[in-house]
Amino acid sequence: MKLACAATVRRSTRSRPCPGAWSTSASGIPFVLSTASNATIEEVAERAGGELWFQLYVVQRSLADTLVQRALAAGYTTLVLTVDVTVNGKRKRDLRNGFSMPLRYTPGVIADVLAHPRWLLATLANGMPQMRNVQSAAAGDMAAQAALIQRAMDASFDWDDLARLRASWPHRLLVKGILSVEDAQRCMACGVDGVVLSNHGGRQLESLCAPVEVLPQVADAVNGTVLLDSGVRSGLDVIKSVALGADAVLLGRAVLYGLAAAGEQGAVEAIRMIKSDIDRCLALLGCPDIAGLDRGFIR
Repeated sequence: MKLACAATVRRSTRSRPCPGAWSTSASGIPFVLSTASNATIEEVAERAGGELWFQLYVVQRSLADTLVQRALAAGYTTLVLTVDVTVNGKRKRDLRNGFSMPLRYTPGVIADVLAHPRWLLATLANGMPQMRNVQSAAAGDMAAQAALIQRAMDASFDWDDLARLRASWPHRLLVKGILSVEDAQRCMACGVDGVVLSNHGGRQLESLCAPVEVLPQVADAVNGTVLLDSGVRSGLDVIKSVALGADAVLLGRAVLYGLAAAGEQGAVEAIRMIKSDIDRCLALLGCPDIAGLDRGFIR
């Protein structure tokens, strides 16, 4: 199945810890843990099992080095370096809602909290979510958390730094946030194993092209793994992506919506729906296996 799940682990009062990661493991697809998760690298590795990938944001160089070594020690098989958030995009919804880090308790925020009593009770019982991977004296704690929320990344990270990361990480290395043939080729020249075509779900610079628009050219130009995310909402989206040259797609919001609605079972159901949709689409196309898809199925 050509799926991976990219989502932040959320606290849950449901039956299992790290329900998003566990549900993807049970479904037989990899789980991509964000630097900004509120469960640690080690907790997810211990409790979820399955094939685990780690998505690295370079906020502070020393912190990034520490996170890479922790992921390596915890048995993560793939490192996904995200490069398309050097500064935060203008997220109008956050501006309208007054969202900031640290949280400001405005009258609107207080009213919203009181309107969601179940969330409030769970938060009082479990505490406010924290970005657990950056909670340490060396990480600068709140400063690092604020930088992650504001996408205040280390903008000086360059191609030489990518080459050094390649030398220090012995397993599969992917670069996420690529939207051009030239950048994909240069990543390969640095020794990475593949790229993830992504426009960050349109949340950074919404007028960027959709990853699927550059997918055929990149797939033809590079000798390595080509993955795609952003805008994948159904099995039909998966079919189109694979037919155009993607080795797999990453799911974020689709699974996260299921997790938010019904915990672990909701995430499992979201994945089941997409898998079922893939099977149905393949049958209607007269293609017995997803590996047989090619551009001849795209009109």
